[in-house]
Amino acid sequence: MIAAPIPLDDAERLEALRSLDLLDTAPEERFDRITRVLSLVMDVPMAYISLVDSDRQWFKSSCGLSRSETARDVSFCGHAILSDEPLVVPDAAEDDRFCDNPLVMGDPFVRFYAGYPIAGPGGQKVGTLCIADHRPRDLEPAQLEIFGEMARLVERELGLTEVAHLQQELIASQHYLMRELSQAAEYVQTLLPEPLDGQIRIRWTFHPSSQLGGDFFGYDWIDPDHFVLYLLDVSGHGVGAALLSISVANALRGRSLPNTDFRDPAMVLARLNDAFPMERHGEKYFTIWYGVYDRKNQRLTYANGGHPPPLLLSGPSADRTSPVALSVGNFAVGIIPGVEFHAGVVALDRFSKLFIFSDGAYEIKKPGRSMMRLEELMDYLASVPGPGGPDEVLRFAQKYGESDSLADDFSLIEVDIRA
Repeated sequence: MIAAPIPLDDAERLEALRSLDLLDTAPEERFDRITRVLSLVMDVPMAYISLVDSDRQWFKSSCGLSRSETARDVSFCGHAILSDEPLVVPDAAEDDRFCDNPLVMGDPFVRFYAGYPIAGPGGQKVGTLCIADHRPRDLEPAQLEIFGEMARLVERELGLTEVAHLQQELIASQHYLMRELSQAAEYVQTLLPEPLDGQIRIRWTFHPSSQLGGDFFGYDWIDPDHFVLYLLDVSGHGVGAALLSISVANALRGRSLPNTDFRDPAMVLARLNDAFPMERHGEKYFTIWYGVYDRKNQRLTYANGGHPPPLLLSGPSADRTSPVALSVGNFAVGIIPGVEFHAGVVALDRFSKLFIFSDGAYEIKKPGRSMMRLEELMDYLASVPGPGGPDEVLRFAQKYGESDSLADDFSLIEVDIRA
């Protein structure tokens, strides 16, 4: 193993890092959303934001890691901050710098690593945005471009840290704002669709967090043979997130995107990406799952923009086939201009059941316990005879967190295909 050399300007770099007041702080959604989306888009089990301290690397946000820090002398990130370019290690076991590294030989068993250096507001490299895998691999040029865009998102959030400090001075006004937000949340709920019965049966539950959030969902018949369903989740909370959520929903409900075939999910996501760039919407982006059921051909076409994959169950409840997670590795909407979106297709039968949900349905942390994993929610939904409706899933989530209050909007739609 070859430990990374200490840069000559390390004292100034450490001063810049500590001025951010981020070391050993609690998790923040603005960083956690980035690592979650990066893990989904790059299809890697590990994604994290590492801040390189004097003798350790500490993870401000991590997805797929069981620890919060490691020693600096064994870190890959200590090497990554030495350059302006990303460090890509296709196979750590074949690299002299890392082949006998304890992070390669033992938990978390890193074989592939890529780290993009991230700079603080003053330009000093304070850490890295990283992805890792248990198997060797490499990155395509398009993936490296996406990786760089995500690193710039992290840098933007670091630049906003000083602004976040000033927000503490506004606490006195929060009680008034909370009342206003509560009224706004009630208005958003009036825009949600009614439950549906008939050839397609739909039940849902929506439980807003204590803040005004950015979840929204809808469904209706485009024509006699095509039924559309969608659920979107705007980054962050507050009025800005809610306004963007409603704007996107209006474009979908009114089918007002120009030159768009709303039966084509990949085209819909591409047009949304063109219409709602984050730089024109308060630096907010959104994840979305958009599906179109073709009744005549008994199939579902869908596109996933960085959103948790819905779960499809086929066959009668007593004799179901293996559950299928409906995911296509697209990027979240609004982040990368002109990015290409892809769709998936799956056949349905007359006993098909579909669960569509936001990340607030499983990103629930119990005191003294790790956050619920997506797989835990999937296993619960796929259990026989299964939950007794969306409200029972909500109670399952609340019981997991030991509180009726959830940190994020809880949205879940249960769809039974009878046609």
